[in-house]
Amino acid sequence: MIVQDRLRRRERTAARVGGWAFVLTGVGHVTLASLLTSTGDVLAVERQMQQARFPMTPSHSVADLMQGFSVAMSILLVAVGASILLMTRRGRAAEQAQLALMLALSLALLITALLLLPAPPIVLMTISSVAFAVALDASRRAHTSSSRGASPTTAER
Repeated sequence: MIVQDRLRRRERTAARVGGWAFVLTGVGHVTLASLLTSTGDVLAVERQMQQARFPMTPSHSVADLMQGFSVAMSILLVAVGASILLMTRRGRAAEQAQLALMLALSLALLITALLLLPAPPIVLMTISSVAFAVALDASRRAHTSSSRGASPTTAER
């Protein structure tokens, strides 16, 4: 049972690392977006986006639409990360299906970040992907050892 306890602890810790990576990505995105000022070509594009209207009611500029997507993504990243942290608090372990879903989500976000985004989300989504992979592996190994009936530890003898 000592091995199983260590695996469960590793699973919870890794899942929490992945959850915090999601929270930091969401908070960092909104924070950096509000602190960075546009200059040069980016400023020119933003002005054009402000004038271009998206053809759907209610009518907003393309810039408003992009800002809305950005804020919505940040909120979702924080919410998903927070749900992982809540799910694993007080020694509780996530279900394997939840960990598999989080691994798939973080890998999809990592691929997106590698193709389209700057370094911070690439680093944080790499951390979350590795963390959820470790958590899922530990969960599977703990489940396997408990279903096999692990040999008694010295304390149990």
